[in-house]
Amino acid sequence: MSNNDFLTVTYKMLSYLKWCYENGKMSDPDILNFDTFNVSMEQFGNILGTLKERGYVDGVSVKKTLNGTSVITIGNASITNEGLEYLAKNSKMKELYKELKEVRDWLPGF
Repeated sequence: MSNNDFLTVTYKMLSYLKWCYENGKMSDPDILNFDTFNVSMEQFGNILGTLKERGYVDGVSVKKTLNGTSVITIGNASITNEGLEYLAKNSKMKELYKELKEVRDWLPGF
């Protein structure tokens, strides 16, 4: 799997938000951004929007403009119970966990 495909970036975003939840920290917009995950802003917006639509994250807004670009607003982004369940029960997420291990191993600033 590529480091910036949909499932890998999804796993990394949800894992970061899970880490924040478990450690009583607020998510940092300087970490939760397209540069951190090595994707374009458009790909970042698409993935974040999908996670929001599926109910896996809260505290974010992704809106498309008339010309098709994304306007991303990240307030106090957090993982939901559905997001935690998705990480725990989805076989691809478990596979990625084995591959990527701990958040601090791949997330800058930890």
